[in-house]
Amino acid sequence: MLNEIQVKNFAIIDDARLNFSKGLNILTGETGAGKTLVIEAINLLMGNRADNSLIRDGETKLLVQGYFDLSKNQLAKKFLMDTGLCGEDESFEEIVLAREVNRQGKNRAYINGIFVQVSTLKELGKLCIDIHGQHDHQYLLESKNHLKIIDKFSKKHILEAKKAYRAALGKYLDLKDRLERLASQQQEKEKKLRDLKFKAEEIEALNIKEDEDLKLENEKRILKNHEKIFELCTDSINKLKGDQGSQGSLVDSMGEIKQNISQLARIDNGFEPYVEDISSISGVLDDLSHYLNSYISDFDYSPQKLDQIQERLYRLDQVKKKYGMELPSLKGYASRLRDEIDEVTDIDSRVDRLKKSLGKIEDMVRDRALKLSGLRKEVSSNIGKAVVAELKDLSFRDCVFKIDQDYDFSEEGIYIGKKKVRLTEEGIDRIEFLVSLNKGQNPRQLKKIASGGEVSRIMLALKSIIGSLDFISTMVFDEIDSGIGGATSLKVGQKLFKISNCYQVICITHLAQIASFADSHYFIEKYIQDGKTKIKVAALDDRQKIKELSRMLSGMEDSSISFKHAEELLSKCEEAKKETVERI
Repeated sequence: MLNEIQVKNFAIIDDARLNFSKGLNILTGETGAGKTLVIEAINLLMGNRADNSLIRDGETKLLVQGYFDLSKNQLAKKFLMDTGLCGEDESFEEIVLAREVNRQGKNRAYINGIFVQVSTLKELGKLCIDIHGQHDHQYLLESKNHLKIIDKFSKKHILEAKKAYRAALGKYLDLKDRLERLASQQQEKEKKLRDLKFKAEEIEALNIKEDEDLKLENEKRILKNHEKIFELCTDSINKLKGDQGSQGSLVDSMGEIKQNISQLARIDNGFEPYVEDISSISGVLDDLSHYLNSYISDFDYSPQKLDQIQERLYRLDQVKKKYGMELPSLKGYASRLRDEIDEVTDIDSRVDRLKKSLGKIEDMVRDRALKLSGLRKEVSSNIGKAVVAELKDLSFRDCVFKIDQDYDFSEEGIYIGKKKVRLTEEGIDRIEFLVSLNKGQNPRQLKKIASGGEVSRIMLALKSIIGSLDFISTMVFDEIDSGIGGATSLKVGQKLFKISNCYQVICITHLAQIASFADSHYFIEKYIQDGKTKIKVAALDDRQKIKELSRMLSGMEDSSISFKHAEELLSKCEEAKKETVERI
């Protein structure tokens, strides 16, 4: 419940605190005194849109803080723990929500002093407070909202059925999408097959060998440099073996050096490390001489072979550029193309398999949608009776309240019987409230038959029933007395008192008949101080309450007759409150 709200620099409010109690909290005051500002401040706490035009003249920012006891609100507690804003060991008896707006239009939201997104504040607000204002009249008049209202009445069963239905619907839509994409591919099957086969055959026809391009590049370099290779090899052989007519060769000289070093090592062991090195060098030079002779004798230069290599490299390079990948990747790509060819070739059987799977899932969706629809019909029957009973309590003696439920027919849906029905996240139903408030009148749409005051009472009847089922802690009513008076207003007051036995209720009213049911009565007054308009809020004691009821009845503050009427009204309402508590 909302224990306290503090409002600073909000419109004409400079600094005001309201301490609310359990039960029915009534706010009254002269027209224009600022009563609705309190509701607007609560709306800000609930994450509604803020405007810097609401900042009090001469101030730089406004602040609204609400102190909540959420110890009995399980969903709000879970939300706070899931978001890391509170721990399991905390009491939840004083959760502080705050909203700050400055002249630059910056909005800041806080929960227990922790900065949060306004959207987080809004999510928590939905779990704490239900505000009924003038916009709710429009909400009730829109038939698209009636299904949501029905689902609220049987949370557990309908929620479970809706969850199961949505799970099946998700699978159905996923399969349907896959089938549509596959059917589109099926239509282009031949064209795609030709394209895939051409690519695969083009790559496979090259018969690419491992590192083939690297090896061919090396061969090309050799053949293009054959003259230089012959020249270098010949010169090296001559130097190793010696030219014809020369004094000696490098190989022969190294042999002589080897013998000299060996003899020296026998004399001075300091030469021993070089004996092995000289032997190795001699062996390498000898091997190199044989390799060069063999290489040059086997060397075969062919212009035709060079042309073939260059042609092969050109073809490989063209394919690499075409597909944007190197040779090793091309071989893997060809394999993947073959797999895709197999898939496309098998597309007809895949379409058939998906159609069978879709048929089974469609049956499941249909069954679950019908179950959800059936549960709604059961709930609708109970709601219809309960709403009529509540409306009769609110002076609609000859009312008829009918919930019209039918399938949402569409050519894009699935067959239910002989007709196609649209599938939505909410199911297959179209629900609308129909009402007749006068004897002999056929039930019709709310927006065609109900006035503002009548819509207020119908909404109150619905909330009176939802009250015992809902999870919220506080219900706020603004303009619930619109278009009513007399005996009807007493009925509305009694109904508000009944709801307040389940939840904390905060209500603004202009009618003494409603205000007289208050457990806590607050008077809001506007006054001028230092040339500025301000408001103050006072909690009324029993004597002050009678005085305020007297003013509301007659418009005069010191009328002895209206004072007696106020006392009589208060006494009558106390009796009605006792009767209500006994019935609960």
